[in-house]
Amino acid sequence: MLSFALSRSLRFLFLSMLMLLSAAAPAAEPAPITLQQAEFTPEVPSGGAAQAPSLVTLPDTWAQRGLKTQGIARYRLRFELDRLPAQPWGLSFTRVSSTRQVFLNGVRVQGENPSGRHHPEPEVIDLPAQLLRVGHNEVDVHVRYRVRGGLSVAELGPAAMLRAQADHAAVWDRELPRSLNIGMAIVAALMLLIRWRRPAETTIALFGALALLGSLRNYTYFADVSLLSSGITDWLFYCAQIWTAALFVAFALSLNSGERSRWIRPLLVGAVIALPLIAALFTPIGLLPLLRTFTYPLLLLLGVIAVRLIWRGVRHHRDSASFTLVASFAAVIAAGLHDYLFQQGRLPLTGTFWMPYVMPFALGLYALVLLNRFVSAIGQVEALRDELEDRVAQRTLALEAAVAAKSRFLSAASHDLRQPAVAIGLMIGLVRERVLAADVRPLIERAHQAVHALETLLQGLLDAIQSHEAEAAASKSLRLRFRAHGLAVFCDALLLDQMLRNLVANALRYTERGGVLVVARARGDEVLIQVWDSGVGIAPEHQAEVFEEFVQIESPARDSRRGLGLGLSLVKRCATLLGTTVTLRSQPGRGSVFGVTLPRLERRTAPRPAHPVANEPLAGRRVLVVDDDASVRAALAARLEAWGAQVSAFDGLPGLQAWLSEGHARPDMLLTDHQLPEGSGVQVIETLRERHGAVPALLVTGNTAPADIARLLRSGVPVLHKPFRAEALLAAIEKALPAA
Repeated sequence: MLSFALSRSLRFLFLSMLMLLSAAAPAAEPAPITLQQAEFTPEVPSGGAAQAPSLVTLPDTWAQRGLKTQGIARYRLRFELDRLPAQPWGLSFTRVSSTRQVFLNGVRVQGENPSGRHHPEPEVIDLPAQLLRVGHNEVDVHVRYRVRGGLSVAELGPAAMLRAQADHAAVWDRELPRSLNIGMAIVAALMLLIRWRRPAETTIALFGALALLGSLRNYTYFADVSLLSSGITDWLFYCAQIWTAALFVAFALSLNSGERSRWIRPLLVGAVIALPLIAALFTPIGLLPLLRTFTYPLLLLLGVIAVRLIWRGVRHHRDSASFTLVASFAAVIAAGLHDYLFQQGRLPLTGTFWMPYVMPFALGLYALVLLNRFVSAIGQVEALRDELEDRVAQRTLALEAAVAAKSRFLSAASHDLRQPAVAIGLMIGLVRERVLAADVRPLIERAHQAVHALETLLQGLLDAIQSHEAEAAASKSLRLRFRAHGLAVFCDALLLDQMLRNLVANALRYTERGGVLVVARARGDEVLIQVWDSGVGIAPEHQAEVFEEFVQIESPARDSRRGLGLGLSLVKRCATLLGTTVTLRSQPGRGSVFGVTLPRLERRTAPRPAHPVANEPLAGRRVLVVDDDASVRAALAARLEAWGAQVSAFDGLPGLQAWLSEGHARPDMLLTDHQLPEGSGVQVIETLRERHGAVPALLVTGNTAPADIARLLRSGVPVLHKPFRAEALLAAIEKALPAA
């Protein structure tokens, strides 16, 4: 008995624990329910016979059942609950009209258009828990459609779960197409920017406008809120469709402008203007869907024609960009055909429009191909630019080498031609002094004048490297005037001559009317020398460039008829050697004035004799002569000896060194040529002064190169340029010799 009682007690305790555990555990949540059938009742026009409900399978598409795609209807969905849910439940549709009313067990739980959206999309409708009941439940959905009437499958279950599913679906249904079209709009804006910077890029502009309008239309379709009424919104979408198709065809025409496509242009203009106006009249009376039914097939036909035009325009290229373009636009046309059938209700209601996905992807793919080609073109341009810069650099080096070779040639020619001129001039001077017969002296005078003319001719020909400037002015009917006012300056005569000749030549070259004026004016201890012209003038931003080598402002490619652009660069170089600068004032179309300021030199009140005096101004002076030209050396020695000097002449540095090694006394004067076979005139002077100290010296040279002249000026030794007259030689010697 005890064991039986114990057994009954344990069994009671076990059952009691089970009951307690059952009471403590939460009730099981009802499983989610999928509703795939509903009773469908269409609205009956006023005065019409009522229609009995019919059982339909969800998803239900009206057009596929032979019904109109617009209208009002009621769906009744029934479901059973074996228990009440402990958490909030909801009702979810993949596609349902935004204009609707929802009733649960006869009580309205949602009014019309709660979200403000104008397109079907996944949405969760809350079902109040107090309206749910165990057993039989009914949900009535009253819908109003303007297009694509029907209803998707219904899902009932926990509201949180349904919203999570709806949010996940929204990423693909809303966020993805919006992101794609935003990216396409950015690329389209870049295309239009290229068109703005390069007006000739019409095709890129049309493509950018097409992509921008299409992406904006697609994005607006997924907007959360519409600020306009449904009628205006429908009209704007219709217009955007018309204009997008027109841009599509215009882009195709820009790639293929054949004669047979000319009839399309007036058709496009008419469609772009007329169809929106017709739609504006049809929208208020509810006939816009009918207009879409008839016009959209025409737009699709135009799209097919555009793809054909594109193929005709690019088929000969046979590259990746061409095939990508044709495939992209063909995909857009296919998406347009699908969307037309979907809009007309010929496809299941649960589908979606393809255009918001296909258009940004297809056009974006071709845009990337275009941008890649654009970047490649930029790379090619940069490579060509680098190649051009290399060629310009090589050409510049070649020109510089040619100019240097020309300078060396002219310098050598100048030296070689001046040598005999010096010898002849000195010899004629000696003959003038010694020939006394009356019948011979006129001949000697003519020879003397001829030598003077030869010196002047060489100076004008070899230093200025051009014909006489007066002849250049006369050939252009220009006035060339000089006003010096009896002033003298202290500077190197050859450099000043080169500088002024280049300035005058430059002024005549760029002057077509008026003339050129060369004037010198005293400015205290200085003299301002100016060259005025009435030529083309120089803009302020180019005035610094004209002094650079190989620069012609009015012709960057350098017109060979106007020289190499070296004249003013030589002027600048000569001014630098003279220790001054060149100033410039100019006004385009009015002319220019170049100026240079030099130290003023007071002129002697008593003029020098026209001929050397008959006495011996160098009597008792010991003078050394170094010159490699035998005729010049002999002429110099004869001229100096005629002036009473004791002359020792050498053909170069070795001869002088041999003479110094013999221990001769200190000479009074050294007269040396600068260009010698072994060494230079400066080395000759340094060699003599190493032995005998600061012996007065005079350098004579026929070199005209600015670099050689600069070196001579830096040496501090007086320089006399060949050819020269006997009077100039005597004056230079007397200036170099210390007073007796």
